[in-house]
Amino acid sequence: MTAFLKIEECKLCHRDIPWEWVPAILLGGKSLAGTGVWRSHLVGGQCPTCFAATEIKRKKDDEAQDLREAVIRLLGGEKPYRRFTFEGFQATPGNRLAFEKAKQFNSQSDNVYFWGSCGVGKTHLAYAIARQSFDQKQRVTILFAPQLTRKLRMKDPDTEQQSIDHFIRMDTLVIDDLGMGNETPYARQILQEILDGRDFRDRNGLVVTSKYSLTGLAQKLNDDTIPSRLAGICRVIELKGLDHRLVLAPVEPRTQRD
Repeated sequence: MTAFLKIEECKLCHRDIPWEWVPAILLGGKSLAGTGVWRSHLVGGQCPTCFAATEIKRKKDDEAQDLREAVIRLLGGEKPYRRFTFEGFQATPGNRLAFEKAKQFNSQSDNVYFWGSCGVGKTHLAYAIARQSFDQKQRVTILFAPQLTRKLRMKDPDTEQQSIDHFIRMDTLVIDDLGMGNETPYARQILQEILDGRDFRDRNGLVVTSKYSLTGLAQKLNDDTIPSRLAGICRVIELKGLDHRLVLAPVEPRTQRD
């Protein structure tokens, strides 16, 4: 060993960290040339303690980013990810009951049917519930009602049944905008199987939105089978208010400069 000793400073904690002498390898009682060296403890300019803390933070940041991307995929894009939160919901007397029920939603015991005119916040609350359930590590699917037939059309019977079972197994299942478009007898049959399957298995966690009351939905579908099932399992809540898409933000008065 030489008398050489080097001290380095950790770039995070600024502690002085001395180099470590690694003894030479002995071979036949003699030191093997070139094997005795001084070695720095720093990794990337950081001491072992700071490096370990940095790695823990990096891992947490990666997990947070993965979670964010998963929620964006669930909600269908960046815009609903930014907008559809409980914090961003404008509670009013006409929607407060739905808002409070959504915040307290328990997928183990609750099913809800939110209905009301366009733009009153039905989808906002349904997606916020889905987001909350996802944060609670639950299995969540959001299904835009007209997509149901497209997802199952032309599938063989086994694949079709697997898809139906998938929707039945979800801890939280959101069916958004029920009654939009012309529902075919096939679509109504699939939806009935999903509702019955969840009901028979005591699977709660259903969130349905529609612009129709259950009576109006029965008239729209020309069939009361689906509305009847929804009435039997869901808490039905009407949202009232103005279409937020048509409400203009107030314009601040302009001031004259001195």
